[in-house]
Amino acid sequence: MGILILLAQCIAMFLASFLAGSLPLMFRSAMSGKRLKVISVFGMGLLVGAALTIIIPEGISTLYEAMPNDSDPGHSHREEAVTAIGFSLLTGFALMLLIETLTPHPPHSPPSSPQSSPERPSTPLIHDSMETSPRPEYRHADSSTPIIPKRLHIREAESPRKGGTGTTSVNAIHGLNATLGLVIHGAADGIALGASSLSDNGSLSLIVFLAVLVHKGPTALGLTTTLLSLSLTHPQIRNRLLIFSFAAPLGAIVTYLVIQAFGLNNVGTGPHAEVDGLGWWTGIALLFSGGSFLYVATVIQPLSAPSPQAHTHSHHSHAEGDNEDEQLGKYARTACLVTGMILPAALGMLVGDDH
Repeated sequence: MGILILLAQCIAMFLASFLAGSLPLMFRSAMSGKRLKVISVFGMGLLVGAALTIIIPEGISTLYEAMPNDSDPGHSHREEAVTAIGFSLLTGFALMLLIETLTPHPPHSPPSSPQSSPERPSTPLIHDSMETSPRPEYRHADSSTPIIPKRLHIREAESPRKGGTGTTSVNAIHGLNATLGLVIHGAADGIALGASSLSDNGSLSLIVFLAVLVHKGPTALGLTTTLLSLSLTHPQIRNRLLIFSFAAPLGAIVTYLVIQAFGLNNVGTGPHAEVDGLGWWTGIALLFSGGSFLYVATVIQPLSAPSPQAHTHSHHSHAEGDNEDEQLGKYARTACLVTGMILPAALGMLVGDDH
């Protein structure tokens, strides 16, 4: 029954990702407005709340339940569990850091230089350059800079078409690079869902599924927006969107099968082989995904940053550039974040543990 529920959740995740990412290809106004920003900020809160109140505590509980009672005073299973908890959280956090740092990113236009300024034929174009040059998304200097950059200005998105076939091929490669980071990110979401489906906690899988599902829509929209800015054709964008949409379901199913396979054998050797393998690896996977969730929600998308420019998933009107880039107010943003953080714990208490 667990695998059937997981398959249904995977199908729902795929459809949500693909349909949400297809909206900008069908409706040019689908990328603008405060509603999308509310969903994105709310999704960040859900990730933090799910990680801190559901996934990490459940991972710790699952690890300890897999441990036998310590009958040997010279060997403490509790110490092994503490080490595994810290290492799993760190691994999930560090993996997302490496992905963000090492994944190739589409190049951004540099700030206007004195050499290029005289070539501007008129003052409005110089002013337009000044508007775009100081934008922070034209660099990838540290861990607070997003994996997927903010959409390029509409004038910059049009310019590659003048470069001919060579520029088009380069943009296609850049589109694959932009997709790679979010594909691995989606696989990490799938790890959380696959591990939660193996937990004895009946509400855990539902809460993780809801958190990932709400997060998928803005992420898919952000990917499509970036690919549109690179002047890729609609078939090329749909192919990359399909790859991204399959990442989380595939990660969930692979995680489920791998943990089931490893769980057939107890962890350890000799007199210490009595640790329940299924419970141990389920707890490890939950803690790993908890660490990756924390990185995505607090570093890639800084919770304290009021400006959408600091976030991975920024969405703008394809026709009007940044003119539609409305910001949420400080109090509205805080309310969305806090509501998202509280909701997983509230759902956990409402649904019950069902151990």
